[in-house]
Amino acid sequence: MNLLDAREKLAAALAPIEDTDPSVLLSLVDALEPPALMLGWGEPWLTPDTVCFQTGRMVVTAVAGRLEPGAGIETLEQLIVYTLARLRADAGAWPLDAVSGPRLFVVGKTNYLAARITLRVPIQGA
Repeated sequence: MNLLDAREKLAAALAPIEDTDPSVLLSLVDALEPPALMLGWGEPWLTPDTVCFQTGRMVVTAVAGRLEPGAGIETLEQLIVYTLARLRADAGAWPLDAVSGPRLFVVGKTNYLAARITLRVPIQGA
C-alpha cells in the first residue's frame, strides 16, 4: 500500500453503510459526534521491513461517547467488535497489532471514552 493512499483506503473499508454506523473521520478534528472512528498514524509511524517496504502503524480511535462514570463500556465494546468485523470483511490487508483498553480521549475540551485499534500495514514508496 502506498503511504499517500493508506488513510483513504482505511476510510473506505470503514465507511458507513447504514444510518446507524459510526462516522469515519479521516483527519484530526476539534469536535465530533460519537460514536465515531478517527483515523491516524501510530507510533512508530514506520519501521523498516525490507528494502522496498516498511511496516506502518495505523490507528483507528473508536470513540464511544462522552466520558461518564459507569456508562459507555458496552458501547465501546460494540464499536470495537463492529470495527474489527469491517476490517476482516475488507479485501485489503488490515492485520491487527493491538487494541488498547478503554481510555480518556479529549477533543475540543470534551472528555470521551475511547480505545485505540492499531493495525500493521505494509507500506511502499516511503
